[in-house]
Amino acid sequence: MKNEGSHDERLPPIAPAAIASGHIVALFAFDVGYEVVLDRVHQLASPQPAQPLSGKKQTPSYLQYTRLPLKLDCGYVEPGNPASGDVQATLFDFGAISMSYRIPLTANEERPLIDDLPAISRHLHERMLERDARDRIASLMQRIEAAIVRPSLSALVEDYYLIVLERLEPELTAEQLMEGHRHALAHALQFESDGLSRHQQEEAVAQRISYYYNDLVLVDWNAAIIYDREYDDAASVLELLNVELLEARFTDAELDKHIEAVSDLLHQRMGWPIPFRTPYRRTLYDLAELQIASSVLAERVDNALKLIGDLYLARLHAAAARRFYLLEWEQAISRKLGIINNYYRLLTDRVRNAQSQTLELVVILLILVELLLALLRR
Repeated sequence: MKNEGSHDERLPPIAPAAIASGHIVALFAFDVGYEVVLDRVHQLASPQPAQPLSGKKQTPSYLQYTRLPLKLDCGYVEPGNPASGDVQATLFDFGAISMSYRIPLTANEERPLIDDLPAISRHLHERMLERDARDRIASLMQRIEAAIVRPSLSALVEDYYLIVLERLEPELTAEQLMEGHRHALAHALQFESDGLSRHQQEEAVAQRISYYYNDLVLVDWNAAIIYDREYDDAASVLELLNVELLEARFTDAELDKHIEAVSDLLHQRMGWPIPFRTPYRRTLYDLAELQIASSVLAERVDNALKLIGDLYLARLHAAAARRFYLLEWEQAISRKLGIINNYYRLLTDRVRNAQSQTLELVVILLILVELLLALLRR
């Protein structure tokens, strides 16, 4: 029995919130070649430039794309498909294309609840749109092949999902959304219907960014939730970060492939070197080209979007980069470039030493021949 004057401190239950307007964007990033010459794309298709950062949240003019990517409409998914919606490709000049599927959450006047998001996200994730995205990328590459330098579709793909909540009924603040629907938001980010531990739920929603009282971005490893009517800037930053992660994985895989090949080569006995000939000429050329290409790609990707200062989009970029472990990828790539550089020097030194020994042997043989000829003349 409660003491006199005591009261129940439990918060009243929050009424279920419905999604009045929203959609999910499924992103699939591909590496398609060394470079996409955006100026040539205009001659081969009818692209539209991506929207520059809008200036929302007092974004200064220098927070902007270095080179605006191009957008191309790529049709739609058939209405009979549960993941029906528009499909669009974003072309980046550093040789990447991001294919996006925009699937409305409020089709046919249905208004799902926030608590329905885990089942919706899981169902969409299980639709395996990657195969469709790869087919569309291959078709697009054929269409704009003349604009791609060294075209080659990588086997790697990086997927990411944006759950965009433009308007809720009733309207909620960011705190109310987190307080009343943390469980559903965490499960939607993890594509799980139920069963996540409390610790895992907290981990899923740990990276959160807000600017106004009524906007919120939750960033997880494979999905993000954006609660904002003006969501375009945040969506663009996250799409570019997904492409950055793809390029980091692509570079890492290329380095692994060459490290393994050169490691095997170093364990082989080198054939008899001919003076002034380099037995590993092709390998050394490939290693040098790989170092240059990796450094150039990293520089171009890093410079694709200028975000300087402790501002909203810069903080969003930093939070997502932490969640994507981009720093760890960059550190791994740096270490492997160091290994490549050491292998290059080892192969060069081995060739030089072998050629030097061969030249010394040739000199000795010539001296012996001279001595033999001198003895024969006597």
